[in-house]
Amino acid sequence: MRRAAIAVILALALGAASASVAIADSGGAAAGKGGHPAEVEPRFQLLGTNGYRLLVSARAATVTIGVTHRSSTPRSGSSTTYVARGTAGPNGIHASFHQFGRVDVKFHPTAEAARGLPPDCFGGTTGAATIPGYFTGTVDFHGQGRYTVAHARRAEGEVVLPPTEQCPLVAGGANPLVEDPSSALPPAKTRMTLAALEKSGTGGLLFVARKAGKTGFYAERFGTVGRVGLLSFDYALGPRSSFASDPQVSFGTVHPPRPFVGSATLRRGPQGKRSWTGDLEGVFPGGERVPLTGPDFRTTLSRSFP
Repeated sequence: MRRAAIAVILALALGAASASVAIADSGGAAAGKGGHPAEVEPRFQLLGTNGYRLLVSARAATVTIGVTHRSSTPRSGSSTTYVARGTAGPNGIHASFHQFGRVDVKFHPTAEAARGLPPDCFGGTTGAATIPGYFTGTVDFHGQGRYTVAHARRAEGEVVLPPTEQCPLVAGGANPLVEDPSSALPPAKTRMTLAALEKSGTGGLLFVARKAGKTGFYAERFGTVGRVGLLSFDYALGPRSSFASDPQVSFGTVHPPRPFVGSATLRRGPQGKRSWTGDLEGVFPGGERVPLTGPDFRTTLSRSFP
């Protein structure tokens, strides 16, 4: 039961940073075979204030604005993705982000579709292609407390097709827990996974630490603000000493590097009762600090995963 729970949590963690929405297209997409509308993904990037960059992308009725700071790297960083209902297709993107702003743009192709995907996308099994061009219209956005603001009337971008590719929801987002499948892992007894999950209503917090070929940390906060969904991520790689345990798996202590602050320890008492304590916090875009420990978290600690 415990191993199954860890598998579910890690599946969420490993997929979230590169997830793309895969639902039926509507509102402007070209018709496909058999009367089913063809799926495409219009997308473009903008610069916001205070060093943030935005990736606006859409798939059918789901439109996202991914915000990440320019200091983010493949080793560490943070991001927040705003999710709203709208319409999108090869002709543009239209969505209200309510208190955060709106996107209302039209796509203008500048060349024929070229085989291949943008550098940050991967996958595709049916001859994936990209149509280059630019978007015109209105983009108005500001994050909570106006930690970043973006206004644009024109932006270079592309339309990606078909729907079997995967593109990140945020610019530059990378998940450090993903291992190179060709790399050799250390002995199973030295590999460790710690996960802590807190759910409240429609939202929650997830923290995962994993020591395998590398030591990685990942935190996710998910929920809604009004009619807009929010997904915030922190990720970092650290030295092996930043995640300590013992052969009996009686405790796990983590001290992740930035953007995390503080440390935390998961302990198992004599009767098996677990405690998850410490001052560990995730620091999300805008400098918001969110505690990642406490008695309301459901925790797991295990060896040899996978």
